Formats: sequence, structure tokens, C-alpha cells
Amino acid sequence: MKKLVAFTMVLLAALFWAGMTPQEVQAASASVQLTNKANTIEVGDTFTIVCQVSSEEEFNDVVATIHYSSRVIEFVKGGNKVTGKNGSIQIESTGNEDAVRRRTYSLKFRALQEGDATVRLTEAITVTNAEGTEFSISSNMLALQVGSKEPEATQRPMATPDPETGLIPTPEPEVPLNTNNKLKSLSFQCLSMSPAFNNDVSDYTVEVDCNTEKLYFNYVTANSKSKVRMKNGEDLLAGENMVKVVVTAESGDKRTFNIRVVKETESETKVREREEMGGSDITFAVYEKNGGIFIQNQYQFQVVDVEDENIIPSGYVKSSVDLDGINVPAYTMKNDLDNNYLLMYLRGVGGEPMLYQYDRQEKTLQRYTGTMIQKVNQGGNVAEEQEEIPNMWLYVALVGLMILVLALLIVILNMVLKRKIGKGKRELDDLDF
Repeated sequence: MKKLVAFTMVLLAALFWAGMTPQEVQAASASVQLTNKANTIEVGDTFTIVCQVSSEEEFNDVVATIHYSSRVIEFVKGGNKVTGKNGSIQIESTGNEDAVRRRTYSLKFRALQEGDATVRLTEAITVTNAEGTEFSISSNMLALQVGSKEPEATQRPMATPDPETGLIPTPEPEVPLNTNNKLKSLSFQCLSMSPAFNNDVSDYTVEVDCNTEKLYFNYVTANSKSKVRMKNGEDLLAGENMVKVVVTAESGDKRTFNIRVVKETESETKVREREEMGGSDITFAVYEKNGGIFIQNQYQFQVVDVEDENIIPSGYVKSSVDLDGINVPAYTMKNDLDNNYLLMYLRGVGGEPMLYQYDRQEKTLQRYTGTMIQKVNQGGNVAEEQEEIPNMWLYVALVGLMILVLALLIVILNMVLKRKIGKGKRELDDLDF
């Protein structure tokens, strides 16, 4: 019997422990890809390798170590979150508040000598989200081959007379250098490009997201001997960036395409991505665009300046509020600067500007009606007026009580008078008898 009890207790303990043991949850995964845009690499060339981290789940931080063959190639520079030397590169992109599905890092190298080179990620790589959860990682190894430059054409020796005939041989005619500096196509890794490419059009506008540090492009030259290079395409800043694509023909003739690159801010990228997903989760966002400040919830509003201060209710003073890192003009109560409610002068799409009430805590906007807040403007605050309400009811109660007491006194006096009158009549009847 004792053995049976002991066995039962052990079985129950095992079942309890199994229930308390956390079940393994499949971790989110991320892919890290190394790509090289250069078709051929020669000694002395500089080239760029792109390290792109992507995942179907949003993530915040990336820490990675990359090894490369330092005998054949050397690291020149990367973005502001990339450092490296002596065959090792460190990417430390931490402390990011924005959660994304893709981050791209540009790594610039120089070819030192002929040979085969590899660029690969080590196992020391972590991709984490805002909760600190680490993603499972898959990555590739990039193999490169560096060749030697073709020797320059040697100077043709001077022709000498033929010893038998004494005549100078006729030199072969020189082939003229090709002057074709046109492109068959030109495209960019971007959100949009306008207008469509045309060799006769030299100015274009390209839009990229907030995570784009370098502009990548693809092209096909009309002549195989032409060369193409980009100027100012790295370290892109939020807003407008001027980039040039220069095509040089074999003859040295150049053709330049001017690219106006517009890079989104973090807020603009978030709003666009949410809209692309259907816009169902857009609750509140603030961003700057074309020199203006915009607020986005179910609708889009632009912050405008107040030209007539008379439309601002009395008791309010001009102030500002920090929303998503942007300083937005607002009006707050003079007697209560920390009040939860502010006024903003906003214009909806296609509408006239008007006052809106902003709730700091809920991050919501509603059209200002001047109801509750108007009381504050007339010489106090809401709390004081709320205290006056019980006093008013007390006064009404006292007045009602006084009226009730007075009515009772009247009833009592009336009853006393009736009794005296009845007694007097009885006394008169006794006298008559």
C-alpha cells in the first residue's frame, strides 16, 4: 500500500513538472544576404557589397560580424553603424526604436591583388525585436574573383623602309574611338521613379524609404566600351539628395543624368507601410513632408499657422507639443499648462482650417466645440467649478427645507385656530341652554 501511494505521488509530481515546463516556441527567422553589384573586379577597383537583413516579422536591432579575405581585398568604409579592419567587419545597429522588416548596410571594398576572395558572416550575429527576442538566422557566403587590369596599348614603333624595296609600308588606318554615351536602360532600387527613363531626359525624381543609406542602380549601356558611375549616392539623408549618374564613352564624351532622391523620414515610412497594408491600424502618426507638418489618424491633417489670433479662445496661450520627435505648434490653457487637452489649428484634405482638441493621453483628435474647456477660459479651472456644484445643491436643499418647515407651521397654526373656534362655539351653546 505504501509503495502504491509513493508511486502515485511521484507520478503526480512528474505530471506537474511537465505542465510547468515551458513549451518550445518556434522563433521568428531572418535572412542575411551578401550581394555584389560589380560584374568584374580588377586590381585597384573599388566595389560595394550589400548586406541586407530581412524577415517576415518586424525587428529592431542587428549585431553581426563579417570576415573577408584581407590578402586580396580591403575594407574601405561602411555606414555610421559599420566599422572594420584586418579582415573583420562589425555591424552594430542597436537602440533602434523603429521596427522594420528590412535593413540594408553598404560595405565598400578595394581590390588589392589578383586571387579568390570570400566574404562571409560568422555565427556571431543576432537579430532581435523590441522585446529582445532573438531570431533564427540564415546567411550566405559571397565568393569573389579579382583579376589583373588589361595592359595599356604600347606605342606603335615608327615605320622603317623595306630593305628590299626601299619603300615605307603604308600604316594601317587607326580605328576612331566610339563616342556613344547612351544607355539602353536605367533603373533604381527605390519606391518610385519618375518620369520613365529616356535618354533625352536628364532629370529624374526617385523616392526611397527611411532605411535606404545608399542608392543602387541597374543599367545597360548602348556601347559595351562605355563606363557608368554614380556620384553622391551614399549616406543619403532624410529629405532631398542630389545624385548624378555619369556615362563616359570610349572617346571620353560624357552624358550626365541628374537624380533627385527623396528619402522618407521614419514616420513617413511607417504611415506608407500601414497604408499599403490597408490602413486598418493607423491610429496616430506625425511626420514632416515638403516643409509642412502632417498628422495622420483615420484622416490626414496639416498643421497651419493661425493668422487671426481672435479665433483662439480666451485663456489659451501659444505653446507646442513634441509628437514623435516633431515640435508641433499648439495652444494650452494659461491657468493649467499641463492640462491633458490642447488646441491645434489644422486643415483636413480639401477643407478649411479649424480648431481641433488634442488629447495627450489618448492621442486622439476631435473638432473643438468649446464646451467643457470654455468654462476654464472664464476665470478658473474645471476642478473649482466642479466643487461649486455640491454647494449649489446644498443651497437648494436648505431652501426646500425652509419651505417645508414654513408649510408645517401654517398647518399647525390652522389646526390650533380651528380648535379655538370649535371650543368657543361649544361655550356659546352652553350659555344659551
